[in-house]
Amino acid sequence: MKEKLVVVAGAAGKLGRLVVGELLRQPGARVRLLVRDPNKPEVAALRGERVELVAFDAARASETECGEAVREAFAVVSTLQGGPDVIVDGQRRLLRAAKAAGARRFLPSDYSYNFFTLPEGINVNSDWRRALANLADPEATGAFEVVHVLQGIFADRHVLGFLGVLDEKNGVIRYWGDGRTPIDWTTWEDTARFIAAASLDDRKVPSRLFVSGDRLDVLAFAKAWEAGHGRSATLQCLGSLDDLAAETARRLAASPHDMFAWLPLMYARGTFGGQALLGESHNALYPEIRPETVAQAIARGAV
Repeated sequence: MKEKLVVVAGAAGKLGRLVVGELLRQPGARVRLLVRDPNKPEVAALRGERVELVAFDAARASETECGEAVREAFAVVSTLQGGPDVIVDGQRRLLRAAKAAGARRFLPSDYSYNFFTLPEGINVNSDWRRALANLADPEATGAFEVVHVLQGIFADRHVLGFLGVLDEKNGVIRYWGDGRTPIDWTTWEDTARFIAAASLDDRKVPSRLFVSGDRLDVLAFAKAWEAGHGRSATLQCLGSLDDLAAETARRLAASPHDMFAWLPLMYARGTFGGQALLGESHNALYPEIRPETVAQAIARGAV
């Protein structure tokens, strides 16, 4: 079996580390981790026989540095986070370097609901990723692929806390709208499994790879949460979708530089608005992956 090198940018983050772990489960894979500080103890601990660490700043890296970072790569996976200087400009440089180096594919740091069907202006983070896609997708020519992995929202208590959906301590589940909008859910771990599988795939991979563990509205989620935790939850409707849009605009105007004041509401608009559902599932491309349902994630303690 020919060894495959997968370059993972942003590998020090939670998803990046999970992707690296999944890649190392494959005997024919080795990884090069692009991180800002390879000497940080938690990062240095990742170094191993099949793991190479490279200092890399996506916002500042030159074309030459990008080219050196991705040399010999079979695939380049980005799990980078940041503003447009990273998500648009930095990833575009890395993608072009991957293509020039002869890599098979580039996976940008999307890992979200389907922002391709989300209207402009709902979520600034989605807008940046769509802007990158508009620049990146035309680069998918010949054997080179750009693969957007889209999995919905993460089935994770911390993510749901950030969104304002789950107050775990007090057993409160909050939502906007009527609570019956379907939501796609996938765990961090299953997302990493699909990313690793797609990066190593010898076949042509769909440019928009829709994968997920479950699809439930928030009312069904509440029932699953109650069953899994053995206690009742208090359901709290925060208002209509129009109220959500107005509150998002109000917070953005009042605190434009405090993203934590309004970004959760932007994600809530995409989640409860019903405009960002995934397309037809590609789970069957990777039958070895059996993603957890919401109920299973709750039983495991993820939610």
